Amino acid sequence: MDLHLQYGYNMGPLCKDLIKKWNEGLVILSPRDMELDQMKKLSKEIGKSNGEVVLDPQFYIPRADHYRLISHSFWPDQYDSALFNRGDVNLMLTNLKRDYNDVLNTKFFILPGLFTNIVNDDWFNFQSILLEEANKVEKQKDIYITLCLSKELMNNESDLHDLLEYLEEMEYEGCYLVPEPSTSYLTQDPIWLLNLLDLTAGLKLKGKKVIVGYSNHQHLILALSKIDGIASGNWLNTRNFNTQKFNNPESGNGRRSKWYYCPQALTEYQIPFLDIAKRTGLLDSLKTDPTYNSNFSDILFSGAQPTTVNYGERDSFAHYLHCLKKQANIAVKNSFELTKNSLNMEIETAILLTEEFKRNGINGRDRDYGNIADINLSAIAAFNVIRGLSLNHNWNNI
Repeated sequence: MDLHLQYGYNMGPLCKDLIKKWNEGLVILSPRDMELDQMKKLSKEIGKSNGEVVLDPQFYIPRADHYRLISHSFWPDQYDSALFNRGDVNLMLTNLKRDYNDVLNTKFFILPGLFTNIVNDDWFNFQSILLEEANKVEKQKDIYITLCLSKELMNNESDLHDLLEYLEEMEYEGCYLVPEPSTSYLTQDPIWLLNLLDLTAGLKLKGKKVIVGYSNHQHLILALSKIDGIASGNWLNTRNFNTQKFNNPESGNGRRSKWYYCPQALTEYQIPFLDIAKRTGLLDSLKTDPTYNSNFSDILFSGAQPTTVNYGERDSFAHYLHCLKKQANIAVKNSFELTKNSLNMEIETAILLTEEFKRNGINGRDRDYGNIADINLSAIAAFNVIRGLSLNHNWNNI
């Protein structure tokens, strides 16, 4: 399983740094956060470091009004769901191919996808038209459909099974899945998490490539369905899907506290809590293992009080994404059973560490994995019952 970079506001320099360090990688470009000229420039820089790009059209909310998003040439001048016909679809796809995917030399073609809370014949008919026109327009690149699913749909097992049945009738190479979270940054809803595992497993068992966008470290358990990649970025709105970001600019970029990701605890900590760790003699327990080769956070463990050193937002983002890539890359093992056991062990280790840290006043607050570890363990156990046998049998073929 790989980690792809979900482009967020002002993320260009960070993408270049990480792709250069990795000497490979995929960036999912964001029309909401970039003009076409910026995309062209970044894609060339990424290519120099052996990286690749794709474009997410972000057509989730057709009546979105974010000034940068709707200024792109592929965005319809007017949208009426009753009139969104084959000709309109073809025009949008033609513009996406000619002005964007061809120019940017994208790795594959991501189709526009509507945010939906219901799957029915109307949804299927639109998707069918989209795919038919896409196959006329794009004859070289692999085509990925976009599934942008509401939290209500993600919590409805029956509707998700209907979705898988509809998808069986479509011809496409991959799926770019964008699920709306049911709760906050780290979900506390085991059914949502179980359904995400079940849906991705259903897609993989049908031979499809699967990338789950707007992800965070809680989604590492998707290694159980052996998906191809998760995508994550700098700000929280690149790690947790929110339709509000596609309307005219929010005020600021949310909370500006700097965080340090402790991969062995699967938890992010604000820097003042590292000061507490230093005072209580536990700072070395939070230090990232050298095998991660992440030098972005070294300054926090240089001997000085962590809040006094020059640890910036960009360092925080780079460290998080670099560690997450390492964790994603080693999450899938040689069998379903080995992957399950490894994930369970990783979570149990995180529980022990976060409990010890909390006893000593070191708290991850709403990003503390200890708050949701039992949710993940529950989802893994249930998923093993539902899909374990099938995945064990087909592991080497998906």
